Order: sequence, then C-alpha cells, then structure tokens
Amino acid sequence: MPAVEPRSKADLLRFIDERWKGLQALVSELTPEQMEQPLGDGWSAKVHLGHIAGWEQSLLALLRGQDRESAMGVTLQPREPHDLDALNDALARRSAALPFDAVREESRRVHAEVVAVLEAMSEDDLLKPYSHYQPQAEPPERKPVYGWVNGNTWGHYDEHIGWLRTGLGHQPPPRQALS
Repeated sequence: MPAVEPRSKADLLRFIDERWKGLQALVSELTPEQMEQPLGDGWSAKVHLGHIAGWEQSLLALLRGQDRESAMGVTLQPREPHDLDALNDALARRSAALPFDAVREESRRVHAEVVAVLEAMSEDDLLKPYSHYQPQAEPPERKPVYGWVNGNTWGHYDEHIGWLRTGLGHQPPPRQALS
C-alpha cells in the first residue's frame, strides 16, 4: 500500500478509479484461457477478480448494515466465522467453479455498485464508526468506516495487482504517489 492515502472523499474516489483501471488494464491483456491458469500463488487471475468482488460485496453489506459473510456468497462452518483464511478459501473455490464471463460480469457489476454507494455518501458518513453501520458487531468497533472502504477497494486492488504482476512475470512499475 502506498504511503499516501486519500484525504477526502474526492481523493478516495480518484484512488479507487485509478487503481481499478490499473487492475482492469492488467487483466485485459489476458485471454479467457490465461485467466483460468493458476499463477504462482495457486490462484488464477479469474479467482483474484472473484475474490476482490467478494470483498466488495462484503463492503456493500457493511455499509447497508447487512451480514458481511452472507453477502460474499459463501458458507462457512460454524467454527469458522470471521476466519479470513477460511473466507478467502471459500471465495477462491466459489470463483474457480464459475465461468470466467460470470466472474468478470460480477466483478464489474459489484464494483459499479460500490462506486455508486460511495458517491452517495458524505464525508461525514465515511468518518462514522464501523459500529454505526454494523451495530451488532462484537466488540463494538469505533474506528471510522473509511479504513474498511480503503482496504476493500483501492488498497485491495493494489495488493492483487502486485500478486498478479508477479504471477504473470511482469516487472513492477516504479512506485509513484498519485497527484
């Protein structure tokens, strides 16, 4: 994650847009067959896209006061709630089982929905605590929801862009701060 973080809602939306375009440019180079091939981390590019879409679904549920895990479209065993590895494994299995076109369409649809929801929010909405949106969370979380937005959008895209570039044998681009 870069040292620079968004300082306003406008910055946040710009970061999301720029990182999303970077992710899309990277995967647009691949054929549907290449999207299905496992990379060095064992996940295909398709699975990476499905994983990101799952976490964006979780973000939408967070902001709507809904159950985040249910929104991800995966079912965990009772002993696994909130287990990130179990969630990620379930998302990977779900994405791997879907056709590439379905994963790509879901990814685009969910992303557009996230952007629309964020555009409708105010700066104050983004500064409200997590527990404002998820009052049933135990223990109550007082940190601003901004952090979850960052971590499930542009910060998450950056993370997966890096893994995809490595898995595809791309040289990393020079790091530069956004203007």
